[in-house]
Amino acid sequence: MALWDQIKKGAEEGLEALKEGMAVFMSEAGKQSKIIKKRVELSAVQNNVRKTFIRLGSLIYDLHSRGEKEFQDDPEVKDLVAQIDEYRTRVREIELEIEAVKKEENSKPGI
Repeated sequence: MALWDQIKKGAEEGLEALKEGMAVFMSEAGKQSKIIKKRVELSAVQNNVRKTFIRLGSLIYDLHSRGEKEFQDDPEVKDLVAQIDEYRTRVREIELEIEAVKKEENSKPGI
């Protein structure tokens, strides 16, 4: 094999390896991007949970200060508890979505 043919073959093999490496890199970057977006969303929902707990605690304290004994029947208390339940459900959904992205990407052949 002539020197030029060896150089050409080596360059072609190198280019093919580069293409494969870039495909793996782009796939991993896409996976990480999806995970980061979900984690940002998760953080926002968790922050909403904290804020709602603070509002609920403040409301309960105000009701208690006024001598109210039956907090659970207060419409605002019920609304805040329902919001917290919805946020907690969403937190679990996002956590499952993150796990699904991790599993989906790990199950692809060649990665």
